[in-house]
Amino acid sequence: MERKTNVYLGQFQDYFTYIQSHMDSPERLKPPYWQLNRLELRVLQQKLIEWIESLTGSHQKKIIALCEDTGLVNQNIQRLYSRSHWKRIDAAYHVGSMRSGEAVPRLLQLLHTKKLDPTHFIIARSIAKCAKNLDDVRNMLLLLVKHRKSNYHLAVDIMKETELDCTPLLLECLRSTDKDLIKIALIGWTAPLTAEIAVLVYRQIVSEDREVRIQAVKLLFKYDPELAAEWIESLMRANDTEVCQDAEIVEMYSMNQMRYKKRMNEEEQLDKKNRYVHAV
Repeated sequence: MERKTNVYLGQFQDYFTYIQSHMDSPERLKPPYWQLNRLELRVLQQKLIEWIESLTGSHQKKIIALCEDTGLVNQNIQRLYSRSHWKRIDAAYHVGSMRSGEAVPRLLQLLHTKKLDPTHFIIARSIAKCAKNLDDVRNMLLLLVKHRKSNYHLAVDIMKETELDCTPLLLECLRSTDKDLIKIALIGWTAPLTAEIAVLVYRQIVSEDREVRIQAVKLLFKYDPELAAEWIESLMRANDTEVCQDAEIVEMYSMNQMRYKKRMNEEEQLDKKNRYVHAV
């Protein structure tokens, strides 16, 4: 199989050169002029996906359009309905790589009906890549958290695959009463921490849920370390060891204290220098 793959790769070299030399052309790339057999399609698919994952912008869109024109997208969407579990998963991976919005309804259906296992996240990641609106990402996220398996960091990592701005969705999660969605929002938040958002984060610091409190303090440290340090000291006085003994928070607090002491020393030295100048 490997030898045949290498032979076909050699046969495609002129075609791959044509693609690279026409990436900036306003016209759509043309599919191969000959009828491709199954192995040739597989070799072509592998190369096009490599390009999609390494390119961005108009160049990436050009290769995605070529996947549609060669029939690779449609072929994999049909495979999403296969009776074979592994063929469906393989197809889910490939339609995700090709950013096929047309595949999202079927991918959501698969995510809804299958039992939780590692392949669950392959489907979820493909939905994020294919998503054309926030409803697609929202539906994917809700299907992930329904299992209540504490995969918050993985869920955030999957959300990063979409080209969409997920800030409005994360804000929805932060305002919700669902603890898992709140944790995802706190972990995934990267937008500026406005006064409105800060109030929502402060509320979570007194949550009954240990992980919510921890993630709220960590987020606060990113934007206002001094205020976060004050909260930590308040939690210490309240004997909240669950938060105060978290390794990452301990490190954040220690680093902030070191920066504070350094700044105070610098200000003290500057003050002494100014007093000396005035005395002279």
